[in-house]
Amino acid sequence: MKRVLLISNVPQPYRVPLFNEIDRQLKERGDELKVVFAAAGYSRRKFKLDFSEMKFAYEILKSKKMSFDNQEKTMFTYRGINRVISDYKPDRIIVAGYSLATIKIYLRSFFQKIEYIIWSESIDSPGRLDSSFRLFERKLLVRRASAFIASGLKAKEYLVSLGAPAERVFIGIDTVDTIFFSEETNKIRAALAKPEKMRLIYFGYLVPRKNVAKLIEIIEQLSLTRKDFVLDILGDGNERSALEKQVAEKKLNDVVKFHGFIQKEELPKYLAQSCCFLFQTDFDVWGMVLNEAMAAGLPVLSSINAAATFDLTIEGETGFAVDYNNKEDVIKKINFLLDNPERAAEMGKKSQQFIEEKVNIKVSADGFIQSLI
Repeated sequence: MKRVLLISNVPQPYRVPLFNEIDRQLKERGDELKVVFAAAGYSRRKFKLDFSEMKFAYEILKSKKMSFDNQEKTMFTYRGINRVISDYKPDRIIVAGYSLATIKIYLRSFFQKIEYIIWSESIDSPGRLDSSFRLFERKLLVRRASAFIASGLKAKEYLVSLGAPAERVFIGIDTVDTIFFSEETNKIRAALAKPEKMRLIYFGYLVPRKNVAKLIEIIEQLSLTRKDFVLDILGDGNERSALEKQVAEKKLNDVVKFHGFIQKEELPKYLAQSCCFLFQTDFDVWGMVLNEAMAAGLPVLSSINAAATFDLTIEGETGFAVDYNNKEDVIKKINFLLDNPERAAEMGKKSQQFIEEKVNIKVSADGFIQSLI
């Protein structure tokens, strides 16, 4: 029997099904899994988590949190991680990213035989300004790792650029509970009457990095030529009041509707009445909302600034990869979907089928298991 220790930051609803599946597959092999979280959570995360859904063994450390000027960045000390390693005596350690936990394991590896695997979502992107020290540090961590798990193609490219052997980088694709979004949305959609207006949807955190103001500018321009649609914005964040003010000043209150933060269980009713997901972001190492929208059967206009776009969007079939700076092109594609509802629905079905077959929890877990061999 081999013992696998998986180290992550905080418990998150979309990770629980993945960890459950990894645990199931390991048990089938006669191995065991323990997941260690740095902390129970942090304030900007508004999701609710049912800990009873966590079927795997886990421990939550009492880490200190270190916040920076950027409210989206929180570091944890992983206090107690060395004690956990000494007690559990794992044969393999999977550690998320290039955190303090990874650094502690790297240093420990000089004094104890440890095989650690880096699980990384980091990507290279235009405008990324990694300091020389940061790059040097990451290359050192990569050098002693035995294998790697990348969240997608862009994450794999970044790992290879740091010196990871391509043949030792396995794709554990970022995903969600696709069955939930597929089944629940289909069930609600089947019972819906035809809406008075077609509904577009954006959902995600309303923070500067997402730059939803850019999307609102596009909707303003689109509203000058047609009045048969509404954009629903789901989410919360420190940009929400500024975005609401922007909508009010542009007199778009009849076109753009804010709904606040919506828990996972409530999302399908909004997705079911939507005809397209507009995924604007200026930067995302992945973009889990794209998985959710596609699993729910929506065609997507997905930003080229999200890594998920390159793994999930099949041009002209599941949707389109777009640059939201090119407003004319985005408007053209929105008009195409609004003017061709049957084609949009067909693309949505292909989105759902692609996610169900290629980006499900089992496929993701397989990448983790392969890295252990």
